[in-house]
Amino acid sequence: MRVDVHTHVWPDRIAPAVADSMEQDLGFAPIARNTVAGIKAHMAASGVDKSVVLGVAARADQVRPANDWLISIADDSLVPFGAVHPDLTDKAAEIRHLRAHGVKGIKMHPVINGYYPDDPQWFPVYEELADDMTLAIHSGRLPHSALGTPTYAAPERIMNIARRFPKLKIIALHLGGFYMLDEAERVLLGQPNILVDTTWPPTLRELTPDTITAIINKHGPHKVCFGTDYPLVDMAAESNYLASLPLTSAQLDGILGDNARRFIGL
Repeated sequence: MRVDVHTHVWPDRIAPAVADSMEQDLGFAPIARNTVAGIKAHMAASGVDKSVVLGVAARADQVRPANDWLISIADDSLVPFGAVHPDLTDKAAEIRHLRAHGVKGIKMHPVINGYYPDDPQWFPVYEELADDMTLAIHSGRLPHSALGTPTYAAPERIMNIARRFPKLKIIALHLGGFYMLDEAERVLLGQPNILVDTTWPPTLRELTPDTITAIINKHGPHKVCFGTDYPLVDMAAESNYLASLPLTSAQLDGILGDNARRFIGL
């Protein structure tokens, strides 16, 4: 089974505006439609069986509508992870709502939403996630962060969560540290209850095979999973690049799907 743990789609009526905003704010042009139909067509063409769709909300009042829409699109191929927001009054209640509807995890984006994930306000969320739901969290910077921008999602802050909640299942996105790989290697790689994904837009090919292989070996191939940030990155191109690395067939199968399937419970 091939699993992409890092994708984003939106309702048809707002998808074009979101795509325009992503290109303007992040500098990455979508390579395919950021809709349910778009991702399913891309998955079929790329040989991907399941995609984890990560929720993001710009405001607290958008969280419940976004999560209910994500719940509505869940099927054999799309696995929703709910959105949260720092201004949400009862964050733990939202986790209970998601769990009651079969959602297997949440996405946190400290950089987009402007908060530190190891702030105690988030502890009730981690407690509620327990050991049966998964936290997918942006780790590192954004590619065009201005000088002096707070490093909300430094790998060290992800590790602070892991230390305080050792049973929590964490996927530290972007190889554990987007544009912060040195810190990720120093404090996060090799830790037992953390997976990292291979998402690195606009393409993982920005990193050399030696760099990626060293990260995989340092963290352990059984704790690395395939991710793309669809619709920003092509699933087939990224999986083909991973297949070119000096990995055993069992290691490659794990990274492309088996590790995520076991960790998330797919």
